[in-house]
Amino acid sequence: MKQRSRSMPCCDYCSGDEHRQADGRAPWSDRLPSGFQLTPLSVYILTYNSERHLEKVLSAAKRAADDLLIVDSGSSDATLAIAAKHGARIAHRTFDNFRAQRQFANSLCMHETVMFFDSDEIASDALIDEIAALKDAGFVHDAYAVRREWVVMGRLVHALMPVSCPDYPIRIYRRDTLHYSGHTVHETLMGHTSGGRIESPLIHHTFETKTELMHKLDLYTDLAATDLAHRTESVAVLRLKGWLSPLGAFLKWYIRKGNIRDGRVGLMLAFYASAYTRRKYREALVLRYRD
Repeated sequence: MKQRSRSMPCCDYCSGDEHRQADGRAPWSDRLPSGFQLTPLSVYILTYNSERHLEKVLSAAKRAADDLLIVDSGSSDATLAIAAKHGARIAHRTFDNFRAQRQFANSLCMHETVMFFDSDEIASDALIDEIAALKDAGFVHDAYAVRREWVVMGRLVHALMPVSCPDYPIRIYRRDTLHYSGHTVHETLMGHTSGGRIESPLIHHTFETKTELMHKLDLYTDLAATDLAHRTESVAVLRLKGWLSPLGAFLKWYIRKGNIRDGRVGLMLAFYASAYTRRKYREALVLRYRD
């Protein structure tokens, strides 16, 4: 077999030494056969005052990334300094909704194969190794769903409305085949003809306090109410659902989805599901009457 020169470091922003693993092994890019050509991968992360977990998020993400992009919506904490420290490209866009923000980030990625993380999602070592293996072999599917574990207030949970845990969101995809759904909240990627599944976990460190949960409730209900207000349902139907759906949401997430197994945190999450449902219908009615 023809011998080739040693492969380059795993991203454009490092010598490779800072990615040396805790067990002393060199980063996976330095353990490849000489001259091996990887499938290049862009990784993007949306941020807004995301300093709490961003150091760990980027430390993991850049081990897989050939192009690391941050799209920030006006952070006033150390988010941008942390991003710069890790060599990320930084773009700025005022936030309006998640779909538009992701479409903007997608348009700035340098490579056709894209992976994205939330700013509180940390890739496990096993996930990074599995991505490395896919880069070696080539990504044969249009999209890959990644196992995601959810941590709320330090506890792994069985459900967090609107998902059961673990869930399998698409996190790796080809830019030329997929597009985002029309929803402004809980947006999804659509259009793939083949898909793979990755079992190595992505750890989602979501809410740390009840205050953070309530803040997210405010954000998500505003976006969801806008979607509801523009549907064709009558005011009477919206009003009826606004009365009945909150109780149904509590029972669904606490009993059927498994929050009952998550102790006091699970009870709080079930009340969150109920409050979210009640408020989105109430705000949708306000918007409908305003229009």
